[in-house]
Amino acid sequence: MHIVLLFGFILLLGLFTGRLSSKLGIPQVVGFILCGLLLGTSFLGLLSDSLLNKFSPFTSIALALIGFRVGGDLRYAVFSQYGKQLLATLLAEGLLAMASVTLLVFLYTQNLALGILLGALSAATAPAATVNVLWEYRSRGPLTTTILAIVALDDGLALILYGFALAFVDVLVLQQQLSVEMMMLDPLIEIGGSLAIGLAVGFLLDKCLKYVSKKDDKLVATLGAILLASGAAIQFDFSLILTNMLIGFYLTNIHAHRHESTFEMIKSFAPPIYIVFFIFVGARLHIDLLPEMGMIGLLYVVGRTSGKWTGAYWGSRVSGAPESVRKYLGFALLSQAGVVIGLALDVFQHYARLGLQGARLGQSVVNVIAATTFILEIIGPPAVVYAITKAGEVGLSSETIQTDEA
Repeated sequence: MHIVLLFGFILLLGLFTGRLSSKLGIPQVVGFILCGLLLGTSFLGLLSDSLLNKFSPFTSIALALIGFRVGGDLRYAVFSQYGKQLLATLLAEGLLAMASVTLLVFLYTQNLALGILLGALSAATAPAATVNVLWEYRSRGPLTTTILAIVALDDGLALILYGFALAFVDVLVLQQQLSVEMMMLDPLIEIGGSLAIGLAVGFLLDKCLKYVSKKDDKLVATLGAILLASGAAIQFDFSLILTNMLIGFYLTNIHAHRHESTFEMIKSFAPPIYIVFFIFVGARLHIDLLPEMGMIGLLYVVGRTSGKWTGAYWGSRVSGAPESVRKYLGFALLSQAGVVIGLALDVFQHYARLGLQGARLGQSVVNVIAATTFILEIIGPPAVVYAITKAGEVGLSSETIQTDEA
């Protein structure tokens, strides 16, 4: 099928699937993912892995736009007022998820290296599907604000935990000395580089947009800046989402009123890209890997889910978060994709060159992450809907929230 014909087919099928999902009371993103699963190698084979690899730049653009919009929803006032609450909750849910998965996998397999690696990867949360649900349901309120902040920061925490985990596992597998560079320096360089590029591009874009009046020119300038920052992040192996999140964060906190139209233009421009992106996500899910998941995968899902939920509850409770955050935040942190898959592949490449034992360790990590991603990407979005619905934040306006707080 010609690529233009394929894209037209994907968009129209995605639109139909999204509308059908809404009528059935299911988040549209689940419909897109299931549509992709049908088109992928698990069923029809229209979207093969080799074809999807050719469209990796398209996936990067979608993640960049998602990161930009997430940053635009994060106000400095939120971090100023709730910074300690967010930090306590972030550390609690990330560290407890890691500890739970590590312990369960180790007790079952007696393989400490495998337990530590899977534990570190379990800390990551996929922002794309989660925030898409929040946008679809026009959710606003304390829980929504906390979800946006936590999923935006989770990638940074996961990178740091992964650096620690890789260093410790190298000691176990290779009998090396503990490397401070691998443990701390590499993750901090990645995070610091992402922050530097994002803030620099945000600063330049803010100055540029001050002299641009036409809407079309603003859209071109903004997309150009996002692509420029994304290309730099990819070039230096920095975090794509974090980089673009900082651009949006800078614009919305420096001159919020001036840039409202900018975010609205991106919002109106992005839906077709999101549809194709989530269909591609679904196409990459391999249903045939589910049997390979086995007991280790089940323990991973149970440990990660219980760790995220319990950590979110106690972290938000200790830090004095509202009741809605304490009770329902954990349900919104289930999705995993993107970063965790990239880290799993990094594990495989890191240990594949170390002989049969290393290759088995890397392959085990990839298989478990690939299979559990299938499950968590399907149950994650409905869990977010449940959380924001129970918290009473679906379809609220800013005025309603301000009235309630008053």
